[in-house]
Amino acid sequence: MPDRLPFSTALTRRSLLRSASLSVVAAIATASCGRQSASQQGSQTQTLQIGMNLWAGFMPWKVAQEREFFKANNLNAELTWFPVLSDQLNAFNAGRLDVAGMTLSDFLTGLAGGLKTKILAITDISLGADAILAAPSINSIKDLVGKRASVEIGTVGHMLFLKALEQGGVSANQVEIVNQAADAATAALIAGKTDSAYSYEPFVSQAVQSGKGKVIFSSKDIPGIIPDPLVIHERVLNEKPEAVQALIKVWYQTLEYRKAHLSEVLSIEAKQAGVSLEEYNTILEGFKWLTPEECLKAFKPGDTMESVVHASQAIGEFMLGEKLISSQPNSIEPYIDRKFVEHYLKG
Repeated sequence: MPDRLPFSTALTRRSLLRSASLSVVAAIATASCGRQSASQQGSQTQTLQIGMNLWAGFMPWKVAQEREFFKANNLNAELTWFPVLSDQLNAFNAGRLDVAGMTLSDFLTGLAGGLKTKILAITDISLGADAILAAPSINSIKDLVGKRASVEIGTVGHMLFLKALEQGGVSANQVEIVNQAADAATAALIAGKTDSAYSYEPFVSQAVQSGKGKVIFSSKDIPGIIPDPLVIHERVLNEKPEAVQALIKVWYQTLEYRKAHLSEVLSIEAKQAGVSLEEYNTILEGFKWLTPEECLKAFKPGDTMESVVHASQAIGEFMLGEKLISSQPNSIEPYIDRKFVEHYLKG
């Protein structure tokens, strides 16, 4: 098993939109092999192949694994952790995984590439973990006019930056945008080589603690702009509904277990993420796990990013504009299967 990457490297899930979009078609071409393998399982209808990357929002799955919550719910869950996001997405796209946690943009990329998948739940949303940083002399988005901003083009960070400009009444052509990955952008800001930068934790905290950067906008200002759905292949959904229901139960039971055993689970999760407890606590401040009630609310149509239906349209339009995808659905609603969360709430 490969060594876990540092947390900062694991978080590059936010920087992979372009490479993910390029790999989907090739992965789908080999997916028939994965489908054949699944159909040959015969009586093992309660087995699910689950894949997660090292984003902190997915760490409760490790707690579920360690505390044998899968087994307690008669679910044979084969959980694989992927230090490299592209490896996880390729495995899912090729059918070697039944279920995966990913970003909404990853999900839209798969749909555009021809995958038949559905969203089971929204597990977490960013609430400050993604941010626009600026030099100490800059106090607001409006102050970026005529300044240099380091942003990785074509990523969710780029989209967040454009939304920040929009809310601040600044057009993109009023800012000199430099294409730079989040870690390098943060370093450039601290070194005084750029005036602003998109970044995410733990880089955000590093910039603030250095005294060379401060947050002038974040995902907390647009709740729901970066949601993480739990995604499943439609064929698996049809073949193994009982296993899927058990999976949803395990997830929410684990979140409840966290509340009662916080010190214990933090140790498990930080170890799986490959970071110190202090670093892990920092990243936890920047996102939120959704309750089943909040998940169902997010599934409803709305006119803000807190509605995943609305958010998917905004994200899809951004991805189309950046030529990351060639098409998007008129609405994401047909690709949401809410009945498993609803059934969980009914007990």
